[in-house]
Amino acid sequence: MKLSAHGKVFLAGEYAVLDGAPALVVGIDRDLHASVAPAERMQIVRQGLLWDGGPAPEELRFAARAARLCGERKVRLVYEDELPKGLGSSAAATVIAVRAFSGDPLSHGVAAHWAEQGGSGSGADVAASALGGVLEVRSRIPWRSVEEVMSLSPPQIAQPLEVRRVRVPDDLRLLLAATGHPADTRQLVKRVRALPAESRRPLADDAGWLRSALESGDREEALEAVRTAAADMAALGEKAGAPIVTEELVRICALAASAGVAAKPSGAGGGDYAVVLAFGDEAAGRAERALQPQFSVLRVSPA
Repeated sequence: MKLSAHGKVFLAGEYAVLDGAPALVVGIDRDLHASVAPAERMQIVRQGLLWDGGPAPEELRFAARAARLCGERKVRLVYEDELPKGLGSSAAATVIAVRAFSGDPLSHGVAAHWAEQGGSGSGADVAASALGGVLEVRSRIPWRSVEEVMSLSPPQIAQPLEVRRVRVPDDLRLLLAATGHPADTRQLVKRVRALPAESRRPLADDAGWLRSALESGDREEALEAVRTAAADMAALGEKAGAPIVTEELVRICALAASAGVAAKPSGAGGGDYAVVLAFGDEAAGRAERALQPQFSVLRVSPA
């Protein structure tokens, strides 16, 4: 049987979602693919590596965690390709493994992903990977430790997310501009979480602003919300002493603005990708031409 899960892009609400505020996230049309079949014993294969129990290699640790949490079955799960780093590869791998082991992505997938990250994360990326499209996600994770969630049987793990689909204009266009540098998400989150929750509140306000603008079809308001979110992420990084908005991300945002569109870091920032919002093919083309001399650009759409 063939399995797949979507890559993800954060539009707004990063960091604030960890406090229970809403985030906007997109499951995009770039997928991770796998196949699963009955076997004499449980096996998971990825990038030429095999796990069939015991300590898992780095490339297989999220899938192994999902298998342990859902209950290992006699199947052979083979990942057939990879998502680029920064587009939710670990969330997609977790969603696929949960499906292979007959679990539910929005309960068992979130739990496995959270546990494998040492008891951190919002689950919004897992929702995007599982469902696709533009989503508003609130995290209501109740577990206090990895040990607690791993002690639960699969039926005891309830869905810890509130998820709803967001209506967007038909002419919404999304671009991803690669900074060329990976982000150290764990360290960025650690520094930001050391600040009072109030310092992250502007990012929650930005997410609400962008959602309202998208659903009402107010394109100029949506672009302004994205620009404000980029500025608020930079201010948060200064408070935390964390490089959330790097020099490359600043350049991408400036080039996008010069083309009449808007950009911001996607996710924790610090590298990886900026997400660029445009309305209409002409505006997206202008943005692409402005960015391509300096950055690799990928066009994506909500799945």
